[in-house]
Amino acid sequence: MKMRAFVVLLMVATASMVMAGPKWEFGDDGYLKASILGQVHYSFKDNAADESDFYLRRGRLILSGKITDGVKVFLETDNDNLGRNGVSSSTDIQDAFVDFRLLKNDHAEAWVSTGLILLPFSLENNSSAASLLGIDYNSEAIKFVNSFVWRDVGAQFRANLMDKVTCRFGVFDGYDNYETGSLEKNDDAGLRYTGHIALNLVGDVEKAGWFCSQNRLGSANYIVLGAGIDSQQDATVSKVDKTTSAVAEEEDSNAFVVDFQSSFGLGDSADVLLNAAYYDWDNAAFEGNTAFVETGILSGKTMITAKWSNADDKDAGQVEDYTAGIHYFMKKQTARAGIEYRWGDSDDWILAGIQFLL
Repeated sequence: MKMRAFVVLLMVATASMVMAGPKWEFGDDGYLKASILGQVHYSFKDNAADESDFYLRRGRLILSGKITDGVKVFLETDNDNLGRNGVSSSTDIQDAFVDFRLLKNDHAEAWVSTGLILLPFSLENNSSAASLLGIDYNSEAIKFVNSFVWRDVGAQFRANLMDKVTCRFGVFDGYDNYETGSLEKNDDAGLRYTGHIALNLVGDVEKAGWFCSQNRLGSANYIVLGAGIDSQQDATVSKVDKTTSAVAEEEDSNAFVVDFQSSFGLGDSADVLLNAAYYDWDNAAFEGNTAFVETGILSGKTMITAKWSNADDKDAGQVEDYTAGIHYFMKKQTARAGIEYRWGDSDDWILAGIQFLL
């Protein structure tokens, strides 16, 4: 009860509070900037362990900066799902990498990053949690194995070409999996290769670089079409019995995606946004395909959303769901609120959220 009371007070106190994060400068052009991202959720889900639930979906401390010209750093911690189903969470280092610029001219810009990085697989999993179209990610479509909240340790090459093409390609370790069931990372697995290419058919590539934005709040018209791959040989070992560790088989992990995002203005009154993807998965946790189409109509500070999602597992069968929502942007993405209702093959779910970015 104390946790829920605290979360309610936090929602009220931060609904309209926005301020710039502190920034420290050093040397000729070096700096370090701090930010806080908080997302408080209320969930009412049929047949859940706690049908009615307040929790801190994300509580992130973010440090980003520049050491010198062409060398940037990023560090992010997270307390995810704090208080969900009455369970506490730990503070994890979720992102930690250094970014080196290789090239910059009028036609191209290229960087290489190394550390703990978001897997460069799709527009969805590379989107910033602060700029989602809906209240949360379309995580029901993402079926990674051997990753840490869609991250992995390795190196990534990223380039923007002619302001029309963005390509990302990385080589990763294949992060040790959590103890879920009998699936574990295979110690003899090969390296993980993940990449994505996006073509901006209308509009220019985003300049932020590290993360994608699903909702640019009508700031520009654009159409982005992308495709990605994720592959690791002998990625996972399945064990017949965890006590005896009798090995059943080693399984490869392969995935493919085609994805799409766009935004267009309807005169001066509204903007239409679209976020869609089709995934094909073949790994130890999921064999089959997933897909979603998510759209929003933004007018002023208010947006209504609708989503269709589908997961077709070779063994478990098909799950098809629908979601509708309404959202209000108090001060762009730095202070927003929303509520969504899901129905279909999954249990009915009401999800409400408040987001603040300081």
